[in-house]
Amino acid sequence: MKYKYKILIVDEQDEVLVTLKKQLEQEGYKVETTQSDAEAFEKIKGDKYHIVLIDIAMPEIDGLQLLREIKKYDPMTQVIMMTEHSTMDKILSSLEYGANDYINEPLKSTEYVISVIDYSVQKLERWRTAIIQIVK
Repeated sequence: MKYKYKILIVDEQDEVLVTLKKQLEQEGYKVETTQSDAEAFEKIKGDKYHIVLIDIAMPEIDGLQLLREIKKYDPMTQVIMMTEHSTMDKILSSLEYGANDYINEPLKSTEYVISVIDYSVQKLERWRTAIIQIVK
């Protein structure tokens, strides 16, 4: 099931990108990465990503703004926000703009991130099942 889900990871830290990409691919996900939030949005416009992980503190476009643009473009995309410097305002804004989850950095473990992503996959599967039942 996981092999059909495509994930985009947006983070300026190369170590985070490499570690998560390796672990998620071992779990069976298709994974792409970028250190550029502007490039991330271009990728999203050009391809279908089921799940996007975004570092809130990005240099070009604020991660929250990228979240808003992604949700306008494809509301079904599961967006997971990541940040090292969490504030109540960032958490509430993430929720308001449609984030599906929120992870504090440094990451507890890759297993924790995988569990958050697996939860998003379960959510997508429930939506998919509901849509198929309506279309039939």
